[in-house]
Amino acid sequence: MNKERSAFEKIRLGKQEIISFLLPLLAMLGIFVAKGVFPFGKESFLRTDLYHQYAPFFQEFQRKLQSGESLLYSFHIGLGSNFIALIAYYLASPLNWFILLFPKGLVIEYVSYLVLLKIALTGATASLYFRYHFQKNSPYFIIFALFYALSGYIAAYSWNVMWLDCVLLFPLILLGLERMMDRGEVGLYTVSLALSILSNYYISIMICLFLVVYFLFQFFFILRERRQGIFLILFRFGLYSLLAGAMAAVFLLPAYFALRFTASSSISFPKTFTQYFGIIDMLARQFAFVETEQGLKHWPNIYAGTLLLFLIPLYYRNQSISLSRKCFYAILSIFFFLSFSINVLNFIWHGFHYPNSLPARQSFLYIFLLLTQGAELMVKRKGNTKKDYSLSFFLCFVFALLCQKLITAEGFHWSVFYMGMLFSFLYYLLFVLEKKAFTPRSFFYTLLALCFIEATANMAVTSVPTTNRANYLEGQKETATLLSEVKLEDSDFYRVDRADRKTKDDGALMQYPSASIFSSTAYGKMSEVYTLLGMEASTNAYAINGATPLMNSLLSVKYLITKEELKNGEEQGLAYWTGEGDYRLYENTQTLPVGFALSEEELNQWNEKAGTPALVQNSISESLTGENALETILGEREGEDYSFTADEEGHYFAYVNNTKVEEVKVQFPEREKSYDHVDRGYLLDLGYLSAGTEVKLSSKTEGQSMDATVYRFHYDVLSDFVEALSGRGFKLGKMNARTIEGTVQAKEEGKVFFSIPYDPGWKVTVDGNQVEPEAIFTGFLGVPVSEGQHAIRLQYTPEGWRFGLLLSFTAILFFAAFLLIRKKLGSAPKSLEHPVAENLRVKIPHDKIPNGRSRKRGHSPYPVKVYTGRLPRGRKRGLELEKMDVKE
Repeated sequence: MNKERSAFEKIRLGKQEIISFLLPLLAMLGIFVAKGVFPFGKESFLRTDLYHQYAPFFQEFQRKLQSGESLLYSFHIGLGSNFIALIAYYLASPLNWFILLFPKGLVIEYVSYLVLLKIALTGATASLYFRYHFQKNSPYFIIFALFYALSGYIAAYSWNVMWLDCVLLFPLILLGLERMMDRGEVGLYTVSLALSILSNYYISIMICLFLVVYFLFQFFFILRERRQGIFLILFRFGLYSLLAGAMAAVFLLPAYFALRFTASSSISFPKTFTQYFGIIDMLARQFAFVETEQGLKHWPNIYAGTLLLFLIPLYYRNQSISLSRKCFYAILSIFFFLSFSINVLNFIWHGFHYPNSLPARQSFLYIFLLLTQGAELMVKRKGNTKKDYSLSFFLCFVFALLCQKLITAEGFHWSVFYMGMLFSFLYYLLFVLEKKAFTPRSFFYTLLALCFIEATANMAVTSVPTTNRANYLEGQKETATLLSEVKLEDSDFYRVDRADRKTKDDGALMQYPSASIFSSTAYGKMSEVYTLLGMEASTNAYAINGATPLMNSLLSVKYLITKEELKNGEEQGLAYWTGEGDYRLYENTQTLPVGFALSEEELNQWNEKAGTPALVQNSISESLTGENALETILGEREGEDYSFTADEEGHYFAYVNNTKVEEVKVQFPEREKSYDHVDRGYLLDLGYLSAGTEVKLSSKTEGQSMDATVYRFHYDVLSDFVEALSGRGFKLGKMNARTIEGTVQAKEEGKVFFSIPYDPGWKVTVDGNQVEPEAIFTGFLGVPVSEGQHAIRLQYTPEGWRFGLLLSFTAILFFAAFLLIRKKLGSAPKSLEHPVAENLRVKIPHDKIPNGRSRKRGHSPYPVKVYTGRLPRGRKRGLELEKMDVKE
C-alpha cells in the first residue's frame, strides 16, 4: 500500500498543472455545450458589463489594431475618449492583443472563449503554487486548483474578463513573494506582479494590499527566528514591488491622470463604522448553489467547494499542523470576514471607494487562503483521526441546520442546505472508508469525480447566463453598409445615432462616431453637463437619450439609423438618405460642425445653472436668436397621473419633476411606451404628435405620483440658430484618430466651442502658436481666439503617456540588465532556508557554520531549518541534507 501511494504521488513535472488546466476547461466547455453557446447553439455568453461594455470595447480595440489607427484616442466613444485609459482599465491583458488575428465577425466568440482559457489557466497556476509551496507532487492539489478555477468568485464574475488575469496571476505572485523572501529570487514576483498591474490595476490594488498584509505576517515569523538579513528582505519587497509598478507605468500613469476627471475621482472616507451582516450569513455563502450576488447588497461570493466546509474543522484539529500556522490562517480569515462586513474596511479594499455593485471584489484572495489550508490538510491528513472526521461532519450538518433556520436573505433556495448536508455526508463517507474500501488511486479518483460534479453543477446553476447571439448582432452588417456609403460622400466631421441602440457603447460596437458612453473612464464633467441639458447620465455613463433637435445639432449628430420610417421627417429636418434591408439612414440637415466661434458675450449667456434642462437649452437658443427653442405646454394632474393634449402639431418632450420616479408609462391613443431610469433627469422624447393628441403619463414606481412639465420644440428657432452660426463654423481640413486641423472665422474675440470633452491631453495651436485650451460650458473644449480667420490644430496625447512609456522602458531595461548581470556573475548565494518546504531539514556541522555560530529552532508557520543564513563561497562542502518526517 505505501509503495503504491508513494509511486502514485510522484506525478511527473507538469502533468499536475496540465490536468488542473484541462478539468475546468472541460467543465466550462460542457456548460457551454449544454447552454447552446455558439458554435454549439444560437446563444452567446454575454452578461451585464460584458454585454454593454467589454464586447463593444473589444470590437473597437480590434478595429484599431487591424487598421493601424492610433490607440491614444477614439471618437467612437462618448464624443471622444482617452482610449489609452480605457485600455488600461478594460483591455490591457496581453491575451487580449491576439484579437488582432481574429476575424471581425467573431469578436464575441473570442471574448467568450478567452474567458474559458483564463479559467483553465487559473486552475493551472493554483496547482503550480500548491506544488511549489508544499514541495510535493500531490494529486490532491488538482482538486483544490479545480475549486479555485470554479469558485463562487468565478461563477459571479467570470464575464468580467478583465479581472480574470489578476485571479490567475495571483498564485504566481504569492509564490514569487515566498521565493523572494526565502531564497532571494525576484524574477517570478516582479514579472507576475507587473503583469497583474498591467492587466488590471484596479484588482491589482487589492492584491497589493493583501501582499502587504501577508508580507508583514511572514516578516514577523522571520523576526522570531533570526535578525540576519531582515533589512535585505524589506528592501527587496519594497524595491521589486515598485519596480513591478514602474514596468506597468505605460498604462498605469495615463489611467491615473484620466481617473481624476471621472465622476468617482473624489474620496469621501466613511465617518462611522457599520456592519452589513453577521459571520453566519457570510459563512453560509460557502455552500454550493447559493445565488451569486452582483448588486449592491455587499454579499461576498466565496463558494470554494463543500469539501472545504468539511476539511477546515479537520485542519484545526490536525496534530501535524503547527499552532502558529493555524493561528496565521485563522487571523487572516477573521480579517477577511471583517473586510466583507465592515464598511470602512470594504471602502479601503476597493481602492478607497465603495463598489458600484459587484461586491467583495477581493474575495478570491480569501478563497485561495481557504484552498491552501485544504491542500495542506490533504497531504497531512494522517494527523487526523476518525473521531475528527465524525466531529467535522457533525459540525457541517449542524451548521447547515442552523443556517436553514436563521438565514432569511435572498439567494438561498431551500435546497441549498439539503445539498450541503448531502455533499458533507458523501465526503465524510469517503474519508471514513478511505483505507477500508479504496486504494490510494481509487480514493483520489472518486474524490476528484465527486468534487468535479459539485463544482461543475454549481457553475452551471449559478453562472453562465446567455443571450441570443443573433439579436445582439442584429443590424451590425446593415449599419456598416449604410455608413460605408456615407464615408464615400461625406468627408466632414459628424456623429451618428441609432434609434434601436443595443448599448450606450454602440459607437464602439458598430464602429461609428458616437455621443454616448458607458465606461468607468467616462468624463465626470460630461456626465454633469448631459444632466444639465436633459440627457441621460450617471456616475460612469452619459448617453444621447432625451436629446432635443437642438442638442443633436450642437453635438454634430448628423445621421440617424432607424428601422422605422419617419412620417414627419421633413418637418424635423431629417432627410432620407438611403436604406439597407430593414434599416433606413436619415441626414439631419440642421447639424452644426464640430466647432464654431462664439463671442464672450454669447458664451456668457449659455447658462448651465438656469434650472431645468429646458431653461438651460433656452438660454443657448436665446443667445443667438432671442427666442426659446422649448415652449411649455400646459397639462393637468389626474389623480396619480399627468395628462395633456397637443395644442398643435409638433415634437413634444416631457420632464418629470418628481425625481423619485424611476419608470414612466406614457399612453398615446393607439399605443403606449415605457421609459426607465427617469430619475436620472433626462427629457422624455414623446415624438412628433398631431394636433389634438391626448397623452397620459403614469408613474410605475410604487408610492410615487407623476408630476411633469411638457414642452413643444420649435424647429424654426433651431433653423435660425444654425443660420446665425453659418459663417463661424470650423471647416475641417485634416483629421485622424487623435488630430483635427481646420480653419474658423471669428467675428470678434471669443472662443471656439468644440463638441469634444475637455481633457488636458489636448495640445492646441492657433496659427502655429500654442495656446492653452479651456473647459467651457462645464465640460466642453474651448479654444480662445481673436477676431478674424484662424488655422487651428488639435492633437491629443494622454497625460502621463510619454513619461509612463519612458518609465516602463527604463524599468524593464533595468530589470533585464540586473538579471543578465546576475546570470553572468553567477547566481547570488542562496539561503538554504526554505520555509515552504514541507519535508526538508538541513543539518550543518558546527564547524561549517559561518563565523562558527549556531542558532536555535524558532517557531514559524512553516517548518524551520537549523541554519537560515547565507553560506559564503567555498563553505558548502561538507553540508549534509537529510529528508526527515515533519513533526510540527
